[in-house]
Amino acid sequence: MLQEELTADLRHLAAELDELGENENSHAPSFPSIPDFEPISLLGIGGMGAVYMARQISLGRDVAVKVLSSHGTLPEEARTVAQLHHPNIVQVFSAGSDATTAWFAMELVKGESADRHKFASIEEVARLGVSVAEALAYAHRCGILHRDVKPSNIFVGESGTVKLGDFGLACLAAANEKDKSGTKRYMAPEVLDGGKVSESSDQYSLGVTLRQLAERVGSPSPDFAAILSKTTAHDPSCRYESVNALLADLRRFLAHEPVAANPPSPLRRFRLFARRNPIAAFGIVAAVLLLAAFIAALAVGYVKTSRALEATHQEAARAAQSLAATMTNFDRSEQDPRDTELRRALEVAESLAARFPDDETIKASVEAIRKARERRANLPRRPRGRKSTPLNTPSRK
Repeated sequence: MLQEELTADLRHLAAELDELGENENSHAPSFPSIPDFEPISLLGIGGMGAVYMARQISLGRDVAVKVLSSHGTLPEEARTVAQLHHPNIVQVFSAGSDATTAWFAMELVKGESADRHKFASIEEVARLGVSVAEALAYAHRCGILHRDVKPSNIFVGESGTVKLGDFGLACLAAANEKDKSGTKRYMAPEVLDGGKVSESSDQYSLGVTLRQLAERVGSPSPDFAAILSKTTAHDPSCRYESVNALLADLRRFLAHEPVAANPPSPLRRFRLFARRNPIAAFGIVAAVLLLAAFIAALAVGYVKTSRALEATHQEAARAAQSLAATMTNFDRSEQDPRDTELRRALEVAESLAARFPDDETIKASVEAIRKARERRANLPRRPRGRKSTPLNTPSRK
């Protein structure tokens, strides 16, 4: 925490020094005598020099010419920078120097710099980040470090094309120079402390740039905030391993996919999936709701069936018990029922016992009916039909 506070204070001081440096260099270097180029107007002044709009006579086109202050010889790296060809890099047409100045003739981008552009959303800032990251990744593959990534060096063309410009401070990555040239507000902590410039320091500068641009739009989403935090980590080892890795995370953010800088929860993953595939997500939610409704219906049906079965069970037990009582109390002296009726009663009781094998009441009822039937079978039977006349009774005449 203390280190972060010191870094913030150091960055604030660096910003103030940048402003003092710009004031000290407010006098623009004059346009040098360059064959085939004639100046039209002054476009801007910075700490490293001035940018002019000029006319390239031979090709009849307008170009931007950056004249470097206090540079009597052209850096060797300028030849390498002039060979960079990428749709997101301002093209350098030619370069040269004389005894007092060095200059670059570059593509004139019709539009405005990112620090003057009005962004409509965080997603638009992220798309700019993708374009600049693609440019940096290409430059790094070519062995070039930019060393001065900041909003004023990023241009948004009239067609929306984003271009990274001003490679005037670029150096060969292999040279790994210890140089504090650049804008301190966007400079990586290790470079401010006298360390070596690297691909990671370019990444840091891009992260600070994106954070500044995002603050003008509103609060960044958790995923984009995580990307910015990882890109601008104080410790270089905590940043992305390369600009390509940062580029991949920015693309995932724009595609509503989980980002490596902020591993999401399962619920967050589904929300991101729903943003990418709303129709499929609706189908999944509908299927889950239908399944839940089906399970609920089964549960309700099971409860109702269980209750009905229990009621039937109780009724059967009462019926069997009543039937057993009737058969047990059967008196031979009373009406003599047929054997078939008693047999049917026993069959009913036995079927109930088979349906409810664990019910002791029904079992006892069946046993009682069986015993009643056995007792009936052992009772003497009364004669049925008309009474016969005794043989020893004399007949009347």
